[in-house]
Amino acid sequence: MKFDFPIDTIELDFDLEGQSSIQLKINERPVSGNIIHSHLLKKHNIITIDFAKVDPKDTSAFARLKTFKVNDCDFLDKFKALDYNVNKTKHPDAVSKIQNNLYFGYIGKMDVVIEQNTNLLQRAAWVLANETFENVKWPTRKENFRTKDFPTIHDDYRFMFTGCQPPKMQEVKDIIDNLQLGSLIAPLHKQHSKSRLEDWINQSERVNIRNLGKLDHFTVSNGTTDSLFSFLMRHREIHMPEKMYHYDKQILEDKDCKVIDLQLGNIKHGSVVLLELPSPWYTDEHLGAIIREAKEKECYIAIDLSWLPACMNNIEMDALDVDEIFFSMNKCWPITSLRPALRWSKNRINDSQTFDTEVSIYPKIPINVLYILIDKFSFDYAFNEYIKDHQTICNKFNLTPTSVLWFTTHEDVKHNSKTSEPFFYLDDFVCVVKLLQYKDKFFW
Repeated sequence: MKFDFPIDTIELDFDLEGQSSIQLKINERPVSGNIIHSHLLKKHNIITIDFAKVDPKDTSAFARLKTFKVNDCDFLDKFKALDYNVNKTKHPDAVSKIQNNLYFGYIGKMDVVIEQNTNLLQRAAWVLANETFENVKWPTRKENFRTKDFPTIHDDYRFMFTGCQPPKMQEVKDIIDNLQLGSLIAPLHKQHSKSRLEDWINQSERVNIRNLGKLDHFTVSNGTTDSLFSFLMRHREIHMPEKMYHYDKQILEDKDCKVIDLQLGNIKHGSVVLLELPSPWYTDEHLGAIIREAKEKECYIAIDLSWLPACMNNIEMDALDVDEIFFSMNKCWPITSLRPALRWSKNRINDSQTFDTEVSIYPKIPINVLYILIDKFSFDYAFNEYIKDHQTICNKFNLTPTSVLWFTTHEDVKHNSKTSEPFFYLDDFVCVVKLLQYKDKFFW
């Protein structure tokens, strides 16, 4: 039997009738009781089941396997077709090999081969899935409310390091939990708030966005997807890299819009370009070269800076090189339930976001919470908090960093088109957020 997950326990429980007995061994080592624990297991294992009874002819002496659980999940049906070796010296008239069918009547034994996944990274995934299970899970297209059982644990295990939710920073959560709604429903002082956020970003030791204040139009967005949706719906042909956050291409699947793979050195003059900076799929230098070429060819350029707060390298850009900038802290701070975001643009964009901002009917609470948090935490706070642990975890699990703090690569992790959503390529990576969040709590 081959299991694609690390095994914590194997439980075998027998009903014994008459003068009969069962002796279990794991890899030639006798087992006391009926549970085999993980410290006795290797990648390839053999469970030996010896059945004996006082009188070989006594048909009232037998055993039945009533429980075979791996990690507390029932795999009893897998046992039924396994071969059982009859002791011919005790039963000379019987055949030497029979199908077990969970029944032990002849004296004899059987060897059960058990293979497990012993990859260290997958061991961590199983520990996290089992020990940090949450009944409410989101974002997901599946049911948000779940019970803890093998299927849900196994599902979490399979996708433990796929995608990315920001770490649950308790210090941020404590501030949000203690806020009162009353002061959060007032509109922003728009020009002052704009300058305040620009200054906060550019106080970073890693990021410098020159001339950000010269993009005159500043609107409040419900996550960067609000800005992205507006941008995608305003154009009929868009150049974008092959791999991006899956929302962009999924939302265009049934729209009258042509998507062209963005290739350095092959950008059409005057075209519309959408980029993410940084991107875990591409180097900062590659993206910078695309921006320069697109600017030279007088393209209309939009930049999604969703990953910027988690950039691994220093990033410097001129805001005047692009036409629209989308920004949030939602992929760096645990504020995804609120989803505050902003958009800068050279020109006024005639969409609902602009209308809502101009007449102050945008959601007030999320954006006011963001402004409270930028007074408490620097732009670089999360990066500085996790970068040392990130290096330790990469060494422990043999991971290679990307341009984004939360994403790493591993030689055994590959894109799986059969299990992913359309245009979903985040499974190229090992997202280390959970490993960082629970460092020193488990075995890493």
